[in-house]
Amino acid sequence: MEGKGFILPIGKVIKGKAPEGNSGMEFYDFLKRSSETPIPGTEPSMHIKFSLDKVFPGGGVEEHYHEPPVIDHIYYVISGRIRATVGDLEKVVGADTLIYCPSSVKHSITNVGKRVAKVISIDGSGIGERGGKVVYSKMPSGDLSGNTWKVAGN
Repeated sequence: MEGKGFILPIGKVIKGKAPEGNSGMEFYDFLKRSSETPIPGTEPSMHIKFSLDKVFPGGGVEEHYHEPPVIDHIYYVISGRIRATVGDLEKVVGADTLIYCPSSVKHSITNVGKRVAKVISIDGSGIGERGGKVVYSKMPSGDLSGNTWKVAGN
């Protein structure tokens, strides 16, 4: 099947809802891996998701990892100060920084600056599925205490 493709200014993209485990963020999805079309009149992507994330001060993505099927993340920081954690590595980074998060490795991002940060998010799934279960160390609704991990939505 051949896709149509599209060229689109960000002003035409509909702001998405923040998924569970993401707080203080706005999402602008350009491509999604699913049967859902992210933008009316376009087609979904089989293997990648591409979005622009606006991360407000203190907001971010909770520490989590993905169970199979594999879904790797790449974050590219356009602006702002982001604390990135990938496995045991933690760094505060700024613009023009690439953060690679393999599927089975715990990872998170948090805006530690005083201004809105802009981050491009790219997710890849080699088999074209939406991705495995997301597993969190804590949920947005509260601390589960200790190192207890919980599958999102349970």
